[in-house]
Amino acid sequence: MSPKCERCDGPLVPVEYGMPVDDTPYRRHERREIYYTGGCMGPPAPWWCWSCERFADPEPRPSPSMTVEGYQLSLLNDIRGVSPSLPELPAPYDDPPEALAEEAAAWKTPDLLKIKDMAVILGEPVNGGPSRHRFALPLWPDFWLEHTSMGTGLWVEPESTEMLVGGYVVDKRFVRRSGEPMRSADDMRPWSVLRTEAEAFFGWEPTRTPNAYYHIVPFELDGRPMEACFVHDLLVHVSEASEA
Repeated sequence: MSPKCERCDGPLVPVEYGMPVDDTPYRRHERREIYYTGGCMGPPAPWWCWSCERFADPEPRPSPSMTVEGYQLSLLNDIRGVSPSLPELPAPYDDPPEALAEEAAAWKTPDLLKIKDMAVILGEPVNGGPSRHRFALPLWPDFWLEHTSMGTGLWVEPESTEMLVGGYVVDKRFVRRSGEPMRSADDMRPWSVLRTEAEAFFGWEPTRTPNAYYHIVPFELDGRPMEACFVHDLLVHVSEASEA
C-alpha cells in the first residue's frame, strides 16, 4: 500500500530515475509545467504526488524486519549479475531460504536507499567524510563497504529556503579496513584485492571510469592473458582470457 501525501493526503506514486512510475497523469500536462512547477526530472526522492505536483519523502521509511544477511545477499546478487562465477559462498547464501531471498529483493526498492535507514539495520557507519559512510559487513571482514550519499535537494515549501537533506545513497565501493594490500601475484584471489591495489602492483594504467559499477581488466600473468573482474572495486573473479 502506497503512503499518503502529508500535504493533501492523496496517494503517492513511486519514483524511478527521477520520474513517477505511472506517467498517465503526466500526459495530461504540458511537459514544461511538470518540469518547472513540479521539478521533474528531480532529486532522488522515492515518491511523487500528482495532486501537489511535488516530490515527497514520508517518514518513517526503514523496515525493522530487514537484516544484515538480507543486505549481503542483495550485494551478492548484484555481483552475480556481472560475474556469475563467484567463489563458493557460506550458508545461507549458497542456497538462501525463500524469506531471505525476498528480503534481499526488498533492498532494491527506493524506500531503502538512505544512509540513516541502512544504519538502523547495519549499525552506525564510520564516516569517511561529509558524504561518505563506511559499514562493516561480516562476509568481508577486511573491507568497509563505503557508500557515497547526497541530499535530496527537496524544498519543504515552494516559498521556503529550508531544504530536506536526505542522505541518499548514490554510489558504493569497497575500501580496505584491515590486512595487507597485494604483495605478490598469488594474492589475486576473490574477496582479497581492491582494484586500486591491483593497479599499483601490476602497474596498470588507472581506469578512466573510476566510478563505474564494475571493471573487467585484461592483464598478463606468467605470460598468459588473463581477465580480472572487479565489482564495487573488489576482485570477485579471475580467469584466463578467451580467445577472440
